[in-house]
Parts: sequence; C-alpha cells; structure tokens
Amino acid sequence: MSTVQPNPSQVCLAPGGDKASGLRGTMVARVLHVHVAGTLTNLAMAGPSGACWRLLDGKQIGVFGVGGEIDTQVATNQLRTAHIHEITVLQDRSTFPVPLGVRINCIPGSEVTDLGDRFAYTVLPLTQNSVGQTVYQCEIGSEEGLQWRKDFPKWTHSNLETEGVLNVENNPWVFVHQDHPVIAILRHNEGLVGCKIDDQPKIDQEWFKVTRQVLQACCDTLRTKVLQKVQSHDLNTLQLQLVRLNAENWDDVNELGAVLSSASLTSEDATVFLTTPYSYTARVLIKYEIQPV
Repeated sequence: MSTVQPNPSQVCLAPGGDKASGLRGTMVARVLHVHVAGTLTNLAMAGPSGACWRLLDGKQIGVFGVGGEIDTQVATNQLRTAHIHEITVLQDRSTFPVPLGVRINCIPGSEVTDLGDRFAYTVLPLTQNSVGQTVYQCEIGSEEGLQWRKDFPKWTHSNLETEGVLNVENNPWVFVHQDHPVIAILRHNEGLVGCKIDDQPKIDQEWFKVTRQVLQACCDTLRTKVLQKVQSHDLNTLQLQLVRLNAENWDDVNELGAVLSSASLTSEDATVFLTTPYSYTARVLIKYEIQPV
C-alpha cells in the first residue's frame, strides 16, 4: 500500500451515488417521562452526577429502537448515529423553590443566563406548564451529511480509527474493513494514493492492509470535510440534568432570604429549605431519524 498522503483539498468524498432525496432514514417519535427528585442536601452530596435522568442500562434499544429482528450490536450502532430533528417539552412541573437549568447532553444549549451559562431550557420555581415548548430543532442537513448516514451509519467523529480497524502492534500498518469510509476515499482517489485499492489482496476477503500514515490522513480529511457537516446524536447516552441557577451548589443558602421572601431567617428555616423533598417531572417528545439496516 502506498504511503502517499492524500491532500485534503483534492480528495473526492463521494462514496455513493444516490440522490439526497432518497437517503432519508426512518423517522421515530418517542415521549419520555422524566422525573428527578430529592432534597437539596442529597442532590449536593451526589456530586457531578446529581439530578441526572437517563435510561437504565440495557433499555436504550427497547425505548429508542424501531423493533424487528435486528442484531443488538447493529441496533446499538443505529442509535449511536441517530439524527435528532426536534425536542419538545410537552408538560412539566417543578416543586423546587429555586429556578433550574436543564441540560440535554445530545443538543446545544440555546437559553443563556447573565453568567453566560447555557441550557436547553430553564424552569421557574414552583411552576406547572402544560403548553408545549420546542427547545431544539435541527438545521436542514446537507447532501453529504445525508449520504454519510446512509452509507456509513456505524462511523462517527470519535471512532474512525477504531471501528472496523484491527490494530497490529509494532507495525506501520493496520487492517481496515472493506466497508470503512477510509476504503471509499482510497477507492475514489487512486490517482493521489498511487494504486487501486481493489487490486490489493484482502485478508479473509474483507480486510485491507493500510499504512497508519494513510489511515490517519484519510480520517483527518473525513473529519475536516464531511463529519463537521454531519449532525449525529448518540441516543445510547441521552441524559437530562438539572442544575440550580445562580448558585454554585444545590445546598447554597446565600439567596435563601429572597427564596423565602423573608428578611429574618433562622437556622430552622435553612434546615427545612435543605431537607424538604422536591421533584421535577416532565413529558419530553423527541423526534429523531435512524438509518435502516
């Protein structure tokens, strides 16, 4: 295999020939029932993982998958490269006496506080809301992004060098699976690489021997020219997390006077404030797209 390093400005990135209109995956909608409860003291003791809501391990495919006879690993990969189109808070209710910020790890924050903190949305104290609020909508995907999700659903920005790559210790080359996007790059840029990838022998009829230099150059090019345009979200790791606004910790009592609307506070007031159980409950609609097998 040649060690010529492809020039990112010249590399062709069109592994497939379908039109964008035919690349759409399966659209799915799920309503999640989110519930977070606890005292301010207990939430503070939980540390960085406090006030988090997530699915139990092993339940992701059952909740977000489309069903049918699909291998578990295939279904997991489908969810790993899902494309979230919209998230709407249908209803929510908070008994917390303090304002809250809600972060959803798969989407950017669009609501900002005076301190510059970003959240998917915020919740006022002691409120109940039954008017739907859309907190995220994706941008229209580019043709390259749609093509990528159709042709390479297993690969993301973070796993190009590991998924479908067999490392060989103390050697300047690795084995790359024939379905890997790097092989598509080499196939469509034989002039830059100096050889035809399909003329090279394959191990077990599916693995190509590729130098580490060429692999890394192709991965860097994919990240620069394609993956920055591909919006994907790993639904296997979806979580919502609550934090207190304008407070360093859950058990911060610096603003207790304003919260309780009282100028004369006792230690008993602080104890009740910190040890009373509170809860936040929401119905969250998530619409997303996954590629079929």
